[in-house]
Amino acid sequence: MDDRDLQPHQFLVAKENSELLGFGRIRIRENCLELCSLGVTEPKRLQGIGKQLVKELILKSETPLYLVCIIPEFFTPFGFQVVAEFPEAMQEKLNYCSSELIVPETYVVMKYV
Repeated sequence: MDDRDLQPHQFLVAKENSELLGFGRIRIRENCLELCSLGVTEPKRLQGIGKQLVKELILKSETPLYLVCIIPEFFTPFGFQVVAEFPEAMQEKLNYCSSELIVPETYVVMKYV
């Protein structure tokens, strides 16, 4: 999770009673918005919480909306497409993820269209 420049107003939180189920973030970047820091607690995964968070975050945002991820197939049903051209802020995010949040999968940049 990208924990840089965290601001409470950037987050949408899913809760049941007082239990945290998941969260997502819209981060204001130069020349675009970024959907990031999407997560669902492990016992609550595969119950549609992440999908609902993405839908609500899209509704709360303006375009252009981008994200960097390792699971593009999760985001394509919402209208995101992998793109080769994107704002410099997203290149910085791609570089950060690739060097600091190392995983075996390949990171891609996606744009909401």
